Amino acid sequence: MMSAYKKVMNQIHASEEFKSKMQKEMIEYEKREKRVFMKKIRLMAGGFVACAVIAVVAIVALTNVNKNETIDLTERIVVDHSGPAAKAMLNIEGVITEVGEDGMSFTLDNGMKVMVTDETELGIDGPTAPPKEEQLFEPTFRVGNLIGGYTEDTSADPVTAAVIYTNWNFENSIR
Repeated sequence: MMSAYKKVMNQIHASEEFKSKMQKEMIEYEKREKRVFMKKIRLMAGGFVACAVIAVVAIVALTNVNKNETIDLTERIVVDHSGPAAKAMLNIEGVITEVGEDGMSFTLDNGMKVMVTDETELGIDGPTAPPKEEQLFEPTFRVGNLIGGYTEDTSADPVTAAVIYTNWNFENSIR
């Protein structure tokens, strides 16, 4: 009976040894897993910090680049030459490149051909118009004059001017 007792006791002892060994292995495994997890966390945090640093550096660099440049707002201006100017509509606009033999028709630098008739109003009128002597209007149409006017039909060729507001040569005026 004693041998059976010793045998059982040895088995129990072996079981305790097994339990102890397994417990040590489990603790080591948990420590390894914890280390791996912490390494992953550190790598992710490091990557996040690196991205944040790069973003901040990029923003600072871009804002410093723009501070050194002067801004020219005129590059952003879009001008619609067919839109209203004050109360007057302009759709005849350009510099005369050729005057017809009759002296009352001309071609502009944009290719538009214009006819001036007896019904065409000349100059600016109305309550806010400057005196006749102060208006930018020369007595004849000549090459180099800047023309501003209006026509009812811009698709005609040549167009018939309803109004010519401006006929002036800024470089070599007659008056």
